[in-house]
Amino acid sequence: MKLEIQSLALLLMACAALPAQAVPLYQQRMEQAVPDREALEHAADLLQKHKDVEIRKKPVIQPFHKQAGELETAPATFCRDCHGPLPHSKQLRSRAFMNMHVRFIACETCHFRPQDAKLDYYWFDYQTGSTVDGAGLFRLGKDLDNEKQRPDNPKIAPFYQGQLAIALKDGDFSRGIAKQWENATPEQKIPLRAKIHWPLEKKGPECQACHSSEKPLLDLPALGANPEQTRAMQKHVIAQFFGRYQKDDQRITIRDMLR
Repeated sequence: MKLEIQSLALLLMACAALPAQAVPLYQQRMEQAVPDREALEHAADLLQKHKDVEIRKKPVIQPFHKQAGELETAPATFCRDCHGPLPHSKQLRSRAFMNMHVRFIACETCHFRPQDAKLDYYWFDYQTGSTVDGAGLFRLGKDLDNEKQRPDNPKIAPFYQGQLAIALKDGDFSRGIAKQWENATPEQKIPLRAKIHWPLEKKGPECQACHSSEKPLLDLPALGANPEQTRAMQKHVIAQFFGRYQKDDQRITIRDMLR
């Protein structure tokens, strides 16, 4: 009961403090960005190698596992202007687990972590544009029912000084960037891409940053997790597994994963 009251109090504080039409922190940092030579060269290299990815809804070989629901994970996010619905692809060992997180964690929660600004985290509903109570949004163990899919709209998102810290796809800023990109020459796209990504961390935090009881990035009880769910996430076997096996050449067995 105490945890529920605390979570509701934090939620009300966030709603009460949310200014109308305030400029998100990410937008401020992006507009002020001055990418260095290394960032510009990296952007140029990626743009040169870029190839559009086509997702086939009806593959030639049907998948072995049952696919539930639509593939889309975050249609209203600014990142989806360019990135696919399953953005993690490079790390073969962990990409499936990272892509699962997209359904309930905003991209910027992991990749927008300015060192000079204290961010808070709340459940944000992209459809209504408001924070929501997280009670019931965490589902683990006996509470997991594949016949009742959790809603995709609410995601844990970063807030700064009571306001949403990230840009939304349907906002004026995002539409302006999309239009600028559409009209840009290949040479003009290089600094634009570098500026967009300059405030972001290329690599997200390690699993233990959240799946740990020692100074976790996310305050799970405040976000609506009950004690059982909090313990399960802090001691999650998969997060512990990735903490032990980080090199690609390390041999892995099913027994090791369950250890």
